[in-house]
Amino acid sequence: MRILFICSEYEGLIKTGGLADACRGLAQALTASGHQVTVVLPCYAPLYHYHSAHYQSVFFDLAGREFGCAVHQFSQDGINIALIEHHEFFRRDRPYDDGEHGYSDNPMRFAFFAKAALEWALHSGQQFDLIHGHDWQSAAAAYYLKQHYQATALAALPFVFSIHNGAYQERCAPHWRQQLDIEPQLHSELNFLALALNYADKINTVSQGYRDELLTEPMAAGLAALYQRRADDFYGILNGCDYDLWHPATDKYLPAAYDAKALSGKAQCKAAVRTELSLAQDNVPLFVGVSRLTGQKGYDYLLPALSHWLQTTRAQVVIMGTGEARYCQALAQLQLQHPQQFRFVHGFSDAMAHQLEAAGDFFLMPSLFEPCGLNQLYSLRYGTVPIVRLTGGLKDTVQPWPGRGATGIGFTEPDIRAMYDTLQQAELLYSKRDSYKRVQQNGMAQNFSWQSSASQYLVLYQQALAGAAQ
Repeated sequence: MRILFICSEYEGLIKTGGLADACRGLAQALTASGHQVTVVLPCYAPLYHYHSAHYQSVFFDLAGREFGCAVHQFSQDGINIALIEHHEFFRRDRPYDDGEHGYSDNPMRFAFFAKAALEWALHSGQQFDLIHGHDWQSAAAAYYLKQHYQATALAALPFVFSIHNGAYQERCAPHWRQQLDIEPQLHSELNFLALALNYADKINTVSQGYRDELLTEPMAAGLAALYQRRADDFYGILNGCDYDLWHPATDKYLPAAYDAKALSGKAQCKAAVRTELSLAQDNVPLFVGVSRLTGQKGYDYLLPALSHWLQTTRAQVVIMGTGEARYCQALAQLQLQHPQQFRFVHGFSDAMAHQLEAAGDFFLMPSLFEPCGLNQLYSLRYGTVPIVRLTGGLKDTVQPWPGRGATGIGFTEPDIRAMYDTLQQAELLYSKRDSYKRVQQNGMAQNFSWQSSASQYLVLYQQALAGAAQ
């Protein structure tokens, strides 16, 4: 099959979160299965060095306004990449925001991106069997494909749409409809995600658990009726883990390699992180966390629970991330209050993310909601027992202790008491060395490869093609 991905980030080129990992992982798995994948991305400022002397110019009309862009093509790991260059819209250091607020012209930027991707597909001289859009940034393409391209060679192509996080919908004022040439539909406001839910042939999200949660409020964030209406075309396909990048036996960022049969390297990784962060080499558990610092990640109950728990435990905690100022300030304050036990690494380093995964005894992932989650998958392979709230993809991938098949620790209620009790439960498990090792080994034996996910996407693609042919 010849598949066109329309996505706003891709690991190895531009990344703000798990969307980039998922797009790359799926594209590589499909390619390994013998299919041809072309990925269309905006050419953000950090990608300008990929410019080539040979490019294709694309011109089109959007709501009576003439637009043009250059499309640069190259190949990476067997996957075709097409970068849409437009200085006004994309020559910015950050894809979606200025660090505090989303860009005010995001509706125009990503409607333009969607239309440019379709125009390029139409005039590139390449043949495609199916278009696969990812998250709200590609959603307008579903609408434009069905409404603006019915008299073109693209008309027969089905559109599959993946929701990586349904909380991000890009709701905007009604006046944007006229500027973007989008007719009124179900809502007076313009909701990009709703566009794709209305016009895509098949829809999926990145775990069965999250798919089921999106059928009801408040998880659906106002779109439950629309998800319910499309329920027959709405699927859950779990994300995979890229074990080429995330495996402690081959991880280039680690000071020592290890695997389930030989764990001594993990102890060296733990010691190295403690040394780097000036934590004592004590015989106590090390809890780590790497995430965006947002309410979605559970910080409203994790922070007060940690504040109380750190007064009674000798355990050490390291959290790395960037995000909302109030959470950054609270984490910095925790380090001041508990300088012997707590470290806040403000920022993001890919190397440190890998090193923390390897160093930890437990990984903190108490998300308020989680479409799939990737860090719990990394943690399982790295022998770092995940502590998760049992929601969405976390519920689908972590089997809570106690139980012989347990792979992590889980709790249900999103509140301070449940979080505090779970931290104590983790300490109890750590004290039972045989039980802890069993949970650790169970986790390291799990396999969430992208090949399994890709096979399910291929079934979805075939269903979309069959429906389009009728």
